[in-house]
Amino acid sequence: MRHFQLTGIGAVAALVLVTACAPTAFAASDLRAQEPAWQPCDFDASVECASIRVPLDYAHPEGEQISIAISRQRASDPAHRRGVLLANPGGPGGSGLTDTNAAGEVVSWPKQRFADTPLSEHYDLIGFDPRGVGRSTPVSCEDTEVSKPIVSRPTEADFDTYARWAKAAEEGCQRASGDVRPFINTRNTARDMDVIRDVLGEEKINYVGYSYGTYLGAVYGAMFPAHLDRSVLDSSLPPNLSWRQVDMASSLANRQNVEAWAEWVGQRDSRFGLGSSKAEVLAAVEATSRALSRTPDEHGFSPQTRFDQAVGHQSTLRSDWPGLAELVRRVGDTGEFTPPEPGTSTVSGYEAVNRTIHCETDWPSDLDVYRRDVELFSEQYPYGWGAATAMPGPCTFRSFTPPEAPTRVERDGYPVGVVVQAEADVQTPYAGGAAMAERLGDRLITVVDDGNHGQYARRGNACVDDAVTGYLVDGVLPPPDLTCAGQPRPDIAPDGQ
Repeated sequence: MRHFQLTGIGAVAALVLVTACAPTAFAASDLRAQEPAWQPCDFDASVECASIRVPLDYAHPEGEQISIAISRQRASDPAHRRGVLLANPGGPGGSGLTDTNAAGEVVSWPKQRFADTPLSEHYDLIGFDPRGVGRSTPVSCEDTEVSKPIVSRPTEADFDTYARWAKAAEEGCQRASGDVRPFINTRNTARDMDVIRDVLGEEKINYVGYSYGTYLGAVYGAMFPAHLDRSVLDSSLPPNLSWRQVDMASSLANRQNVEAWAEWVGQRDSRFGLGSSKAEVLAAVEATSRALSRTPDEHGFSPQTRFDQAVGHQSTLRSDWPGLAELVRRVGDTGEFTPPEPGTSTVSGYEAVNRTIHCETDWPSDLDVYRRDVELFSEQYPYGWGAATAMPGPCTFRSFTPPEAPTRVERDGYPVGVVVQAEADVQTPYAGGAAMAERLGDRLITVVDDGNHGQYARRGNACVDDAVTGYLVDGVLPPPDLTCAGQPRPDIAPDGQ
């Protein structure tokens, strides 16, 4: 246990944390009349931090309350300020308050993301830890005694072990936070955002969401259309959200990237020596994978699984294509692949929230459905996350009934927004973002032949950054179906050129 001497700013920060961990009851009428007690943040004195109260269960607003940690970086050009901008990095379970920089220092996430953009001049940048996350009232899960098998091409025995792990994981979450988990969901987080808006004294918010944050923003717009102004959804989930389908779609997208890479490598056989066609290169990858050991090490990783993961992940980024080809050739020649050291297996707060929000949509309860999908994915989609995306998850054994059905996402009463989507993104595949843009009638920016997840103010893509900034700052929508070039493929000429 860590001990702190509570003085000055540290005392304020500790008070926020203590409040976040101690649910209390207040009159519902007080919620939107709150005045945040702003103090310099303990991680960055140039940013203000505070904590507000919200109901655990909005159906009973005068019941138990929880805390939401928020931050504010005031617009640097007050004369041209146009309101507040809330942002969410995704997850679900990601902190919208803090991040860790390259030096390992805790920093303000909104400031780090948007400081070099005109957004910091025109908007108060509002960060917040969603309910269950970080400095807000947390949820947790107990570690399980059953180890999760990490295999890209699981056997029947692997499947059975995985199912036991998933059941134990759900039970561990329920034991740790069972009273709170039914209320950790997207609709309630959207309601929390509207309380934030109200206590800030704003009629409307502006919003940038990445990954899961896109769905959160779309849900907010559907629930509170009168209070949403400009919105950007970057690397979007589909509007008809099914968490299991999203997970499985990532493995299909990984396969598409592997095939694109294999075609490119086949056109450069004189350089890489893996075959002169896509089919020959894919056959070389399969032969290499199947020759590797399936025996896991003490961390639970086998050489075959780590190789399959490397093939999927490195094919996503075009700049990694030559290195992946050289890796396949080297492993094929030596028959050896040493997996990198894995991280800790302790269940983090991020994962606890992630598991819980995944349970807001229904999952099949029949294990035979998973068995059939796993068999198919083991054969056809083993790369990247592979067949693990088709496995039973903790929500297969969900311990609670969600109090509400998911929101039907639609845009009715707030301005046209922008969706940004990379064609080769595997975490939120392209089809989901295109469907979100179509459902909302938003402008779609397609980043061509690019696998990066998260684009705006992240990749140095001037086409994307200028279009999004022009919309958020000046209100100028990008043209319909704007395409932006992604990261270029390596400058290696095909054979015969």
